[in-house]
Amino acid sequence: MPAISFHEVIFLDQIRKSPVSCIFRTIWCGKDCVLKVYHSPQPLPVGRRTRPRNRETNPFKCESTALMRLREHGFCDRGDIPDFYGLIEHINPVQHLPHLQDFIEDTLSVNAVLMEYIPDVHPIDLSNYSPKRLHKLRQILFEMHRAGVYHGDPYPRNMMVQTNSDRVLWMYSDRAQTFMSESINQTHLDWLEREQRMMDEFVDGLVSLRCVTLLLSYRTLTQRRCRQPMLSLGGFMRRGFATMSM
Repeated sequence: MPAISFHEVIFLDQIRKSPVSCIFRTIWCGKDCVLKVYHSPQPLPVGRRTRPRNRETNPFKCESTALMRLREHGFCDRGDIPDFYGLIEHINPVQHLPHLQDFIEDTLSVNAVLMEYIPDVHPIDLSNYSPKRLHKLRQILFEMHRAGVYHGDPYPRNMMVQTNSDRVLWMYSDRAQTFMSESINQTHLDWLEREQRMMDEFVDGLVSLRCVTLLLSYRTLTQRRCRQPMLSLGGFMRRGFATMSM
């Protein structure tokens, strides 16, 4: 993948920031883009000489490696994740003020990824839920696993619905782990199994909550129309059967 020149990127505004990164809305080559700039890793605490050996801890490496793998496997072409345009590495924040003011104190050069900006996207919840959307999100996650990518942050904040279309997608994760088929071990398999289980539990929970919400809404509407005390579900059913037998 060819490197992108930082000077080709036009900043519009900052979307959000965290201790790990800053996310900007930008324009590159006439395209609306998201630029995610990562802080350089902090030095290890005194007395700790090594980082965990069974996983990558550098957020930029976590996310960029996963994005490249998923792009190779067609996730960008299918719209299952934002389109990934490329990397910008070894950025000197001093040369890009005031936009990179938050990175001035980083001890190492910083890096970034450039991705598609998607308008009108919101985390999945009861207001935009549908069985089709929810099961599509689950299927995308399982396909990530088959591609050797562990998302690492499988929560609703990363499960997006585009409100003006049927598109659903997973957003980026700077905790992702990417495995080679020859190096995957039991620990990695356990991570994938746990992530699948978390997704299954979320799907089941949201479906159940949606059903309860619809039932409560229906009962409230019935109460208002009849101007009577709200019947229990059993009472409602008995009343319905009695009416049918008349």
